[in-house]
Amino acid sequence: MVSICILGGGSSGWMTAAAFAKRFPQYKIRLIENPSHKPLSVGESTLGHINRYLHLLGLEDKDWMKECNATYKVSIQFSNWAGKGEVFQYPFGDMDYTRGDFLTWYYLHYTYPQLFPNTSFCEFYNPVSYLASTNKMVGDNDYMDEYSHKWDTSYHFDATKFGSWLRDNLCQSVEHTKARIITTLYHDDGHFNDEFLYSATVKALVDDEGNHYEADYFIDCSGFSSVLLEKSMGQDFIEFPNLPNDSAVVTHIPYNDKESEMKNQTDGYAMDNGWCWTIPLWENIGKGYVYSSKFCSKDEAEQEFRKHLDWGGDVEHIQFKHGKRRLGWCQNVIGIGLSYGFLEPLESTGLFTTHENILRLIEVFERRDGYITQIDIDGYNHAVHYELEAMKEFVEMHYYLSPRTDTEYWRHYANQSPLTYEQMFDKVVRSPRSYQEFIHCWNIANAPKDLGGIPYIAAGMGYHPLAKSDYEYKIARKEFALAYLKEVKDRHFHYRKVVLRWLNKQPSHYQYLKQNIYV
Repeated sequence: MVSICILGGGSSGWMTAAAFAKRFPQYKIRLIENPSHKPLSVGESTLGHINRYLHLLGLEDKDWMKECNATYKVSIQFSNWAGKGEVFQYPFGDMDYTRGDFLTWYYLHYTYPQLFPNTSFCEFYNPVSYLASTNKMVGDNDYMDEYSHKWDTSYHFDATKFGSWLRDNLCQSVEHTKARIITTLYHDDGHFNDEFLYSATVKALVDDEGNHYEADYFIDCSGFSSVLLEKSMGQDFIEFPNLPNDSAVVTHIPYNDKESEMKNQTDGYAMDNGWCWTIPLWENIGKGYVYSSKFCSKDEAEQEFRKHLDWGGDVEHIQFKHGKRRLGWCQNVIGIGLSYGFLEPLESTGLFTTHENILRLIEVFERRDGYITQIDIDGYNHAVHYELEAMKEFVEMHYYLSPRTDTEYWRHYANQSPLTYEQMFDKVVRSPRSYQEFIHCWNIANAPKDLGGIPYIAAGMGYHPLAKSDYEYKIARKEFALAYLKEVKDRHFHYRKVVLRWLNKQPSHYQYLKQNIYV
């Protein structure tokens, strides 16, 4: 029988335990939780990827949302990133290319400058944007092309409550132990080799009362401290130096009017030295200011945060580092969530890395019924490394493409780039893509239909991969028909009119939750 020992409770520990208990009921699973550890709960915002995890557990919304202070999320709103007073959306779901290919919106922008600039990039390609702009929620229907409520909707929820719910409802077979681990025992003496890998496998964890906890595999969910992966296995922390922010001040505020304030989107509001999140939960609103201590002090950040919220209640300060451990899986130790790596939560990265790590780990154990070799471990390490690096580049992109220069903070990052000279040469000079197209697609994407949120962010920041001179050249050569663009424009405005008229009759996000979840 395969035995698994998970170190750490909280959302990452119980999410891991629930997944293994569900998929491998034949395994012996133990979770060890430090009784003095108190996780920080400020609300969590997720991406649509979490639906894979919920599907793996067989969960429906009505099963858990009510117990976890949860609401729906269909988009991320970016306020002030493209300039003060400017707002754009990153809606979920797939881009709908029936409205034209990837560059059609830009052709329309130049062809109908008086009419079409009022139509945002996301509105043109993704009908989910209408849900965000009207704050409406609907189930699956025939009006919203390509939209699936189950797969294109994500959630806001209290991560601590979610972990507790999983513990109480899906982890009955998991042996729950409360203990303070003080040391690690190995199968042999072991040593660090030239590649910084500890050669020994872990035999047991020992608590402060001398109890030994043996297992075949140990999963580190101990958070930033990374008790096993870093401290026991020598997987040192590799910092991501280009990400700007290293601190946060957080709180919860009450609703004044749930009907209007309970949005179906997370708002990222750009401030003088960072950005402020707004996460509307069912009972209250999670707020946090993520900022750089290089440009403002702790007290200055709190003052700016309170002024923004008009809030005199309690707040909490957090410091953090961006980066990852050298390996996510070393010998028989695997790091999940913060114990492996961390990025600031601009694109809801907190739980994203957790559930994606879990899913990949489950896949490894399922692939050959628990028979795991070094190639499986190497493959896992490559996958989680690439995933975190790609997300890092995506987050960096928000700062580098922002046209703001009104504070020292924004002026500094406007002149940064994650690309080395060698990368620019390899990606641009040796690539058939134009420089504009390359920047627009960034270096984490390989094909136009695999861009995720990248085009929404670039377009929202005013970045046009199609230069006006390119457009004029194509017009002169008659490389595309103006009649076709007119047809696309007319079809778009007709669809927009039909959808908005229908949405006007649908319940608000708050009313939908009352009718379907909080009954």
